[in-house]
Amino acid sequence: MTPIEPRLSVAIPVAGMAESAGLKRTLDGLFQMPNWDELEVLVQVGSSDSGTFDPALTHHPCQPIWSFESDRGVYDAMNRMAKRATGTRILFLGAGDVPLPGLSLAMLRWDSDPNQLEMGGVQLPDSEAWVPDHYPPRWDRSLFWRNTAHHQGMAYPLSLLQAFGGFPEEFRVLGDYALSLDLFKSGVRAQWHADEDWIQVQTGGLSRQFNAALYQEEWALKKTRLPFGFVFIAQPIWIFGKALWKMSAQRRA
Repeated sequence: MTPIEPRLSVAIPVAGMAESAGLKRTLDGLFQMPNWDELEVLVQVGSSDSGTFDPALTHHPCQPIWSFESDRGVYDAMNRMAKRATGTRILFLGAGDVPLPGLSLAMLRWDSDPNQLEMGGVQLPDSEAWVPDHYPPRWDRSLFWRNTAHHQGMAYPLSLLQAFGGFPEEFRVLGDYALSLDLFKSGVRAQWHADEDWIQVQTGGLSRQFNAALYQEEWALKKTRLPFGFVFIAQPIWIFGKALWKMSAQRRA
């Protein structure tokens, strides 16, 4: 039975029943964790119609807590789940993402420092062209250049996430990147164990659709967050070059 104060809330936003198969993989994977009973599993469906899902899924043994309500996008859904969560920390997954043994190991050693992120590696098998198949945990100035902190490998202290107001909802694709820059610039600390992977991520996703809108959004968030200096001045050239490189690779794939 889920404890009164879960060690970790796992929040999964889905658009609707089309993601049922992926969601089942995720819930099955969470239930197979040896410490699954320390989890609070939240599922936010971006529709008010609760009758479209298979009852076997809505009553999954990992005891997901469902919410059916129209939302304004993925970050609105994530922020709504953060407001309902009761765990010490919160981890956001997509339908189809599957936990790896490293997540269970990490949960055993977490302390209660409300200002410290816990991080783990993320695996992306069969990733898109020019997308790494592995994101190791990383929390440093590389964030000023690209999103090196994959949100599926970040267990946010719930109180810290709420104190920062959650994910910026003005961004359609890179709200998690914007939040990471805000946290890093504010001096938030992070810890991890090298070579410890938490999640195997489902291929696809908005942030891996390389188009002009994605890079326009990246520049928009960096303009208001990066300190003025060489890194700031170099961003337009850096982003333009990166866009040409990845969009060209995507066309050739």
